Amino acid sequence: MEQLGEKVKELRIKKGWTQEHLTWEIDVSLSTVQRWERQGAKPTRLARRELAKLFKEAGISDQ
Repeated sequence: MEQLGEKVKELRIKKGWTQEHLTWEIDVSLSTVQRWERQGAKPTRLARRELAKLFKEAGISDQ
């Protein structure tokens, strides 16, 4: 099963975004996105909600 951090990175790349752009889209810090992508932290409930919207827009399953 794919880890959430891998999905975050996949989403970001699929949209052609830098980590910095993703931080702007969901209003979190750069270090937060970096920790997610390295599997060092999990997004908050609010961040997960925003990520789910972006996943759906990008055609990436949140399952």
